[in-house]
Amino acid sequence: MSKVPYDSERPDMRLLRLAVFERLRREPTWHQLPTSGAEFDQYVEHLNPERKHVLVFHLHEVLWQLLTEGVLAPGSDSANLKLPFFHVTEFGRAVLDSTGPNAFDPEGYLDFVRGRVAGADATVLAYLAESLHSLRRGTLVASAVMLGIAAERVFLLLGDSLHAALSSAKEKKDFGALLKRFPMKPKLDWVRAKIEALQAARTAGFPENAGIMVGAMYDLIRQQRNELGHPRESPPSLTRDDVLGNLQVFVRYYETAETVRSFLARNRV
Repeated sequence: MSKVPYDSERPDMRLLRLAVFERLRREPTWHQLPTSGAEFDQYVEHLNPERKHVLVFHLHEVLWQLLTEGVLAPGSDSANLKLPFFHVTEFGRAVLDSTGPNAFDPEGYLDFVRGRVAGADATVLAYLAESLHSLRRGTLVASAVMLGIAAERVFLLLGDSLHAALSSAKEKKDFGALLKRFPMKPKLDWVRAKIEALQAARTAGFPENAGIMVGAMYDLIRQQRNELGHPRESPPSLTRDDVLGNLQVFVRYYETAETVRSFLARNRV
C-alpha cells in the first residue's frame, strides 16, 4: 500500500483508517497509542509536515473508533492492562487477515463491488452500505438483515433474467406465476432446480459454480426472512464473525449471479 495523503486542514478520515490498518498488519508489535506523527511517516504523506501533532489527534480518533468496533481492545498484556496500550482482538485479527474487501472500510468495500460487478445495482449497493455501517456500529442483527435484503434483490434480478430467457412456454408461465407471489422459497427452489438442470446438461458457457451461488444466496435470504426478520420466542443471536463472514463472501455470490445474468441475456434456456 502506498502512503495516503494527509491534510491537517481537511483530513480524510477514511484514508487514515486505511493507514492504521496497514500499520497494524505490518507491525504486530505496535501496541501503544501514537504520540508523534513521525510514527506514521512510512504510511502517511504529510501535506502539512509542520503540523504532525494534528495528525496524532486524528489518529487517536481513528483508533478510538476501532476500539469501539471491537477490532482493538485496551491493554497490551497482563502487565499493561489500560490505555494508552492496546492489542488486536481475535475478531480484529480476522479483519486484518481477511483477503477480501475490508468490511470496516465501507467506501472501499463498495468500490471493490463496483470493480467486480459492472453496473452494480443501486439498490443492492444501498442495502450493502446499510449493512456495512451497521456492522461498524455493532448492530449485528440490523447488519445481517440489510445484507439479506441485498441478497434478495440480487436473486430477484436473477429471477427476472431467467424468466426472460426461458424457451419453454410452460416454464415461462409457471415461473412467471411464482415471481408474482410474495413467498421466496418457491422462487428459490424453482431457480435452484433450473440451474442444477442446466449444469447437469453441461450447458456450454454456463458458470460451473452457479448452483453453489444460489444455495449460498438462499441461506442469506432465509436468515434474513425467517430467523431475523420475524419476532421469535428467543432473541436472535449473532456474532461479528458471522456477519463479517457473510459480507466477505457476498461479493463472490453477486459476481456469479451477474455472470449468470450475462449468460441468460445471450442465450435461451
